[in-house]
Amino acid sequence: MKIAIWGAGKMGQVHGNAYKKMGNDVEISYVIEHDADKAEEFAHQFHCKALTDIRSLEKDHVDAIDICLPTWLHREAIEQAAGICRGIFCEKPVCLNQREYNELKCLAKEKDCFVMIGQVIRFWSGYVKARELLLNGDIGKPRMITCKRRQKMPAWSKGNWLMDSRLSGGILMDLCVHDVDYVYWILGLPELVACEIVKRGDTTLHSLLTLTYEDCCASINGSWGMPEGFHEGQLEAELEIVGDRGMLIYKSGNELELITDSGSIMIPLPKEDGYEKELRYFVQCVRENTYPAQSDICSVEGTMEILWAAGRAYGSKQIVKLEERYGVSECMRAGD
Repeated sequence: MKIAIWGAGKMGQVHGNAYKKMGNDVEISYVIEHDADKAEEFAHQFHCKALTDIRSLEKDHVDAIDICLPTWLHREAIEQAAGICRGIFCEKPVCLNQREYNELKCLAKEKDCFVMIGQVIRFWSGYVKARELLLNGDIGKPRMITCKRRQKMPAWSKGNWLMDSRLSGGILMDLCVHDVDYVYWILGLPELVACEIVKRGDTTLHSLLTLTYEDCCASINGSWGMPEGFHEGQLEAELEIVGDRGMLIYKSGNELELITDSGSIMIPLPKEDGYEKELRYFVQCVRENTYPAQSDICSVEGTMEILWAAGRAYGSKQIVKLEERYGVSECMRAGD
């Protein structure tokens, strides 16, 4: 199977290494990168051809295109990729606003292509296992969910585009999108969304989202304004789910803690990389010509709706009420 990776930055490298681990199952045939030096460096590393323009890639030259471009370029990139092949992977978030999202949904249907979105938490072992235990009733009904995702200021984006909310969507779209997506994956759309953001100038540093459901609440804390020495400079992610018969705690690593009235047990998790697992699923879908229902463009509609509502809540300093328009999509259920 032949793949073109579009974007030779940080995520392009992550994806390239994941495909490399798949051996002969996948061939990275092309890298598309407008920076000619970066393109050649990537091509040398992954033994592929370098292109500086997607228009040089003709239809049927590859089976799939993996888009690892800055967020503001996603809509146009998906549109161009849809004219070349049926299988398209795009890093999160799929786009910045509802108009773009609606256009992409229509495009995918019109071109008869599938678009998988890189919501990697749906493939990360600790989060996947916690969801499985929750749905199996091991801790009863969920009553409170707490998510944290914190790190020092990211400085790896070219031109520091991540710090420009017009280009990245800010901390909500780029960092909190993971935990918002996870809560939506579990519970669907909330009834109410509240949001507070702390800024330094135009840069969003810290955020707190509160999602209210009929019998459960979720708190999502995101920060990329932590001190340089925080968590040895690495990302810290935590998950806590409290049910009426127990609770689950996950703090990265290869163990998940289950606490009930009987005590605490540590549940071992498979030692696997979420990015590799996610892309193996994508490759399998392309090869078998099956729809990537677990994380397709339809299945993140509610995620994006929550994020847009959070933006409105912050801007208006009011709690936003959501209508039950999406819930858990049929295509997501098919992928469970």
